[in-house]
Formats: sequence, C-alpha cells, structure tokens
Amino acid sequence: MVLANGMAQMIENGLNKNVMINYYYLYWVDAIISIKTKNPNRKDWKYTLFIYTTLCNALNGWVLMLWLKFFDIYTFRIEINILSGSILSNAIGFIIYFALPFIILNYSLIFYKDRYKKLLDRYTHRNGKFAMGYILYSVLLGFISAVIYGVIS
Repeated sequence: MVLANGMAQMIENGLNKNVMINYYYLYWVDAIISIKTKNPNRKDWKYTLFIYTTLCNALNGWVLMLWLKFFDIYTFRIEINILSGSILSNAIGFIIYFALPFIILNYSLIFYKDRYKKLLDRYTHRNGKFAMGYILYSVLLGFISAVIYGVIS
C-alpha cells in the first residue's frame, strides 16, 4: 500500500519503534527519486548523492560533538599531524572522525547489494522537499553553530 503522506507511512510502519531509521530511509528515497527525476541521464547520481549526504551527516555529527564539548559533556581531540596545524590535517581528521562512520553506514544501509531498490518500492517520495530540507538544515545548523560557538567560547 502506497501512502501519500510520509508521516502516515511512518506511523503505519511503526513510528514508536523505528522513527529515526524511517526518516533516514525517507530521506534517501526522496533524494534518489529527486535526483533521478531532475537528471534522468546522469550516470554518476549514486556517487553524487552519496558524497552530499555523507558530508551532511558528518557535518551534523561535528555539530553534535561541538555542543557536547561546549557543555563539558564529552570532550574529543582530533590530532592528525601530517603538516602541523594545516588545513590538510584538519580535513583528514574530519574525514576520519566524522565522515568515515557515515561512509560505512550509508554504503551498508543503502548501496550495498542495491538495497536502495527495495527502499524505493517501500517508501514514497516527497518531490525532493524532505531531502532538500535536510541538506539546508544541515548546512545552516553547521554554519550557525560554528558562528555561535566561536562567539561564546
């Protein structure tokens, strides 16, 4: 049964048990259908979507860790000294600590053995609104958090 409303679909599939995984899959289905609809001849859509989504996931992980550090709940250190204090060292640290876990997660849950094809049958899309909202939210949250954190610390 295909439902028009994503929230109704999540309720039917068990809102209380799997809210986050349902949002995760709804995002992916919405993003996949949106990119394939807007660019039907694009061959690299998987890589493009994978990279953008992983970067947004990593940015959200960084924001979470930033605020945990600010409130002294959890402190972490990123020290990878390729060129001490360089942008390259910081980028590699970000990739290892924040992007790598999401690279593994996104690949395993979405692209391994073309699992996304099953998800496309199971979930409905929202014309790219859900996916675009998540991307914009991630970027704005990261930017605002970095500015606020820089001002108050």
